[in-house]
Amino acid sequence: MDELADSRSLASDPVALRARLAADGYVFLRGLLPAERVRAAGERVAATLRAGGWTAAGSPLLGRAAGPREALADPAYRAAVTGLAFNAPPYLAPLRETIRRILGPQAFSYPVKVLRAVAPESAAGQTRGRYVHCDYMGSGVQDMLTTWLPLAEVPATLGGLAVRPGGHRDRPRRPRLLTGTEPGWSTTGYSPGDVIIFHCLTPHAALPNTGDQLRLSADFRWQQPRSPAPSEMILGPAGRPAELFSQLLGREPWWEPVPAGLMLRPRSELTARPPGPSQLFTVDSSWQRWRPPPGPVH
Repeated sequence: MDELADSRSLASDPVALRARLAADGYVFLRGLLPAERVRAAGERVAATLRAGGWTAAGSPLLGRAAGPREALADPAYRAAVTGLAFNAPPYLAPLRETIRRILGPQAFSYPVKVLRAVAPESAAGQTRGRYVHCDYMGSGVQDMLTTWLPLAEVPATLGGLAVRPGGHRDRPRRPRLLTGTEPGWSTTGYSPGDVIIFHCLTPHAALPNTGDQLRLSADFRWQQPRSPAPSEMILGPAGRPAELFSQLLGREPWWEPVPAGLMLRPRSELTARPPGPSQLFTVDSSWQRWRPPPGPVH
């Protein structure tokens, strides 16, 4: 696979960031965040999972190829994903400011954040994240951006995220398993502090974890407030009356709530519609015939 293009030098240039995202479908920023902050968050997550019985073979309480939705049944996973350490990174100024240079000054991150703890494939089988997909399938919000962060070192042996540059301008394709040798894809070895930002129509997938330890990473997703947001990503899967984690994070000096007056819609309603025009690039017309897959793919 090709090496991701490092756009760290563009991080303070809104025009250049948007142009790179429009051309490639992603922006990779090596060392954007303070490595010690992200590494400390990852160590806290790892310690919480280990205390709950997670090992390189995954969790004894779960099916070995389970994804984040299934992992919520595990008390250790829930403790990790609801902890302050895991929830803080999207509010770090370098990340939030970079996203707002692309989407606009009111862009916000969803309160629901995704922790991925992926065991070696020889022990865990193939997780759904190994299948090529785009994140519009999970949000139904055009120009939603995902930020993927490693919470510990992710060398090539642990897999990591791969994207297909330019794929966001292609027609939609069915989810399929990504091999590690497929041409036209890019990845890299990741370290805490690195960030990859990609568009909701950009094809991506995780590569196989062929190492001997868990691969820990986080997904944080962002959108503008002028579009309706999926209610499950704001209120949580239980549909709480207030923003998820507002009580947990409300006293932290770095936290900010989602914008007032944000319109919410069920995710099933949003994802049932094909994506509308993008503010960044021309969307392939065949997306107008797109229909959501019958089940979750990541």
